[in-house]
Amino acid sequence: PSSKPARQLERREVPEMSEPPIPAAVEDSYDDVDLDDGVSNERGPNKPARTRRCSLSTGLCLLTLASAAVCTLSSALLGVATYSSPIYTPEVPARYNATRVDPAATMRGVNLGGWLVLEPWITPSLFYQFLDDKSPAVVDERTFCERLGPAEAQRQLDSFRKSWVNESVFKRLADIGVNTVRLPYGYWAFGDRPEFCPNVTSIEYVDMAVGWATKHGLRVVLDLHGVMHSQNGFDNSGDSHKPPFGRPLNATRWLGHDAASVAIDVLGRVAARYASEPAVVAMGLVNEPIGFALSGFCASGCPIPQDILLAYYRRAWAAITGNNSRVTPVLDVSFRNDIWDVARAEGEPWLGADAVLDTHRYHGWWPQGSEIAQVVHLRQAGCRARRDVRQMHATALPTVVGEWSLAVSDCMTWLNGMGLDASFTRPSACGRVKCPERFGALPPFARGSGDPRPQAAVGGPDERGLCPVDPLRAPNGRLSYDEFYTLFMQYAMRGYEGSRGWTFWNFHNELQDPRWGFLDAVNAGWLPSERLHEVEPP
Repeated sequence: PSSKPARQLERREVPEMSEPPIPAAVEDSYDDVDLDDGVSNERGPNKPARTRRCSLSTGLCLLTLASAAVCTLSSALLGVATYSSPIYTPEVPARYNATRVDPAATMRGVNLGGWLVLEPWITPSLFYQFLDDKSPAVVDERTFCERLGPAEAQRQLDSFRKSWVNESVFKRLADIGVNTVRLPYGYWAFGDRPEFCPNVTSIEYVDMAVGWATKHGLRVVLDLHGVMHSQNGFDNSGDSHKPPFGRPLNATRWLGHDAASVAIDVLGRVAARYASEPAVVAMGLVNEPIGFALSGFCASGCPIPQDILLAYYRRAWAAITGNNSRVTPVLDVSFRNDIWDVARAEGEPWLGADAVLDTHRYHGWWPQGSEIAQVVHLRQAGCRARRDVRQMHATALPTVVGEWSLAVSDCMTWLNGMGLDASFTRPSACGRVKCPERFGALPPFARGSGDPRPQAAVGGPDERGLCPVDPLRAPNGRLSYDEFYTLFMQYAMRGYEGSRGWTFWNFHNELQDPRWGFLDAVNAGWLPSERLHEVEPP
C-alpha cells in the first residue's frame, strides 16, 4: 500500500447545466465529447435563446445559445481580435525544483510522442523506406523491427532517437514555461520480449529523459503506451490491427492473465527503476484501452468491459506501489468520461495516492470538423470541457487532459494509420505541404518516376511529393487563421485546467504542423506569451 496518508476526496459543487440536443452527425465523435448544433445561426419561433456563463476572457463571456449554439464571446472573438488580455492565467510558477514538486499542482505539459513508441504520422520519413509491396507491410514499431531485424532496427532507432529528442528539447520546454512531460513507452522497452522487438532496447532513453527533466526542473509522467497484443489496435500501441494491413483485434486478449502479467511486471520494474527520482511524479497504467465499438477491425471485446479494466488497474497499481510508494497513479478513462464514479468507491487502493483520471480531448475526429463554426470549437474547448473535467473531478477523481491538440480534422499524414486516408474529413479538403525527408528520402513514385503508388502510401506522400495536413485555413467564421488558432489554444488551456491540467499532444511533428506540435505552435506565435508563467492575468 502507498505510504501516503489516506485523504477524503473533496466533492466540488458543479452548477447544473442543461444541454441542447446533439446533432446526429456528431453523436459518435471519437473523443466522447458532445457537440451543440453549430450549423445554423437562425433562431426559430420555438427555439428560445439560452445563456450560460464561463470564465474565459476579461470578466465573463456570455454564451448565447440558440438551437445553433450561437455564442457571443467578445470583440476579441467575433469582432477585431485582440490579445492584450489573454484568458490563460497560470496559477503557479511553471519552473519547478524537481526535488520539491507538488504532484497535485496544475499540469501544463507536452507529450514526447513518437519517440519511444513509433507512430508513422509523427515522423513519416522514417517509414518511407518501407513504401513498397513487400510483406509484411511496415506500419508500426512491431513490424519495423520484424522487417529490419534486431541489429538494424536498433541501429536505426538509436540514430533516430538521439536526433528526435535531446536535452535541448527539455531546455526549450522549460524556458517556455512547460512544467511536465508525459513520456510514452512500450512494454518491450527492456528488449527482453521475444515476440516484440527482441534485443532492441529503449529504456536507456527513459533514463536520459528523467535526467534531463531533473536538470531543467520538469516533472515526468511515465505512460505505458503499448502492451502485449495491443489494448486498442492503434499504431500508438506499437501493434496496429487496422486495415488494410492489420489483423482483427481481440480487445480483451491483453487482459488475459499471462499477457496482463507481462504489463504488470514491466510497470513494477519501471516503478522500481525510478523510485529515487523525484522528477517522476506519476505513472499511467495503460494508454487508451478501447472503450467504444470499432467497425472494421475489432473481432471481439470492444468496448472493453469496465469491471475487467478496473481489475487490471488494481493489479497494476499494486505492482507499482510494491516498488515505489511516491508516484501518483493515472487511470485512463478509455474514451468513456461518464462512468468512473466507481473509481472512488471505498476501498479502492489508489484513493490515498492522489489518483487522477486521464481523458483525451480531440476535435480532429469530429465529422467534418473543419467545416464546423469557429465558435463551436472555442466554446467546446473553453466552456464545455472545463465543465466536463470539473464534473469528473466532483463525481469520480481529479482529472487531467492527458492528450489534446488544435487539429480540427483527421487530415494529418497517416494519422489514421498507413494506407488510410482521412475518415471524418473529405480528403480533397485537406491541406497539402511538401513531405519532410529528415529521416529518409521519398521513394521514386513521389519524385515523378511514374511508378505506381503503393497501398501503404495512401494517406501519405502523393506522386508530387506532397503530404496531407489539416486544412490551411481556419474553420468557418470571421477570425483569420492565426487569430482563430491563437484563441483556440488559449481557450483550450484554460478549459482543460478545470481540474488537474493538461499535456498537449505532441511536442513536435516532422511536418511542423502547429495543430499537432506545441513547439511548432509557439513558433507560429499562437502562445499568448513566450513564457507560460509570464502571461498577464486578464
